[in-house]
Amino acid sequence: MATEESFLKKLAEFNHEFQLLGILLQYPEKIDEVADTLETRHFLNPQAQLIYEILLNQFQDNSSISKTRLFVKLKKDGIIKHPEEIIERLTSGFNTIDELMPVIDLIKRNYQKHLLLKVAQRLEDLVKNTDLNVGEYQARAQELVFEATNESTDLEKHIFTLEEALMKSFQAYIDRKHNRADIGLRSGFISLDNLIGGFKKAHLNVIAASTSMGKTAFALNIAKNVVKRQVPVAIISLEMDAQEIVDRMIIQEAGINGWKYTQGETSEEEDQRISKALDNLDELPLIISDERGLNMAQIRARLRKFKSQFGELGLVIIDYLQMIQLPEEQSLNTSRAVGQTVLQMRNLASELNVPIILVSQISRSFTHRQDKRPVLSDLRDSGNIEEIADGVIFLYRHAHTSAAAREEAEEQGTANDTDVIIAKQRTGQTGSIKLYFEDKYIRFIDPENLSLEASMPRV
Repeated sequence: MATEESFLKKLAEFNHEFQLLGILLQYPEKIDEVADTLETRHFLNPQAQLIYEILLNQFQDNSSISKTRLFVKLKKDGIIKHPEEIIERLTSGFNTIDELMPVIDLIKRNYQKHLLLKVAQRLEDLVKNTDLNVGEYQARAQELVFEATNESTDLEKHIFTLEEALMKSFQAYIDRKHNRADIGLRSGFISLDNLIGGFKKAHLNVIAASTSMGKTAFALNIAKNVVKRQVPVAIISLEMDAQEIVDRMIIQEAGINGWKYTQGETSEEEDQRISKALDNLDELPLIISDERGLNMAQIRARLRKFKSQFGELGLVIIDYLQMIQLPEEQSLNTSRAVGQTVLQMRNLASELNVPIILVSQISRSFTHRQDKRPVLSDLRDSGNIEEIADGVIFLYRHAHTSAAAREEAEEQGTANDTDVIIAKQRTGQTGSIKLYFEDKYIRFIDPENLSLEASMPRV
């Protein structure tokens, strides 16, 4: 334990921390206000931190603080040799209430500086003691700096009286009514948008299905619809490379046979449509990361970088959850690790203030049911996605559940029918709509869109 001499030396070095303690002893009624803003970790001086913790414990036990009880505690525990001198130093100065908030701000500012200095040391140790590539160093550096600077210095912005909340809510309503607010990013599928009201900022939306239901094609369809409205879109693809993604968008846009396109067997007329599709897609605000095996820290770093490049992101698509690299120390409990990843993804959506679409597989449990339409419980092997996500959308194509189902669907002309099931929607409706999947063009078609296009006058 530090001597009284070293204590007094630190008292001079961290005078603002002891100044705050003096203010609290002079105005004990302010302890609840300070306790809501400062935690013990914000104090850099160990003795100041210890005294503040004693005062917090007093407040918790008795709803008040007392310099007499503080003195008794210091003397009883033998923290310093002459506690009466410390009490005298804390209470001999004169402070006004007006000094309280500036001192709190100074303490928190110095605490964040301290965190940044620790980050610098950790980065130095990282470079000296690990063998990572440049991208991994960059991702880790951004993560460490973000952790050190992300702490809010204004906790009150998350605390509202009912009057304040009502005014905020009413203003948002007026803005929506007069088209001054973003009410949700439209997917481009009218039936879906009418049901969910678009994808909301800061929300995590999961598109889930079993294999071969078209979940990636659906996500890319949405991306193309959005980016064509000049809304910046970022795609993190952990399975397909950038060229494959762009090829799919060209096939969708041109409306040409995907197989013929990949084999170079298109006709002259189709080549003209491809050329027009390239013109339509050229210079749209789309950015793609196609590196496999990324972890959440790397994904977070890239999306921050993309947002910085564009100034703003309108939509993020991550394809897909099960391809995200999990932390090694959590590999023995995959479900828990995936759950943590999904939670980090939702926090990232809030941090970037952008809707994130996360593509995911579902478990094979549905194969044992007579009705094979996916339900939320099919996600339980993937870290409780159904609890964390703001929205969950399932894709279901009956024709793809068995050979008999395909034969039946082909006879009925429903082989390309796709049920889009909105199983969870935090701010909208649940229900289902029907889209058609055009295999040749690797795209989904909404009957509502076709009806609208048919009703438009030809020019």
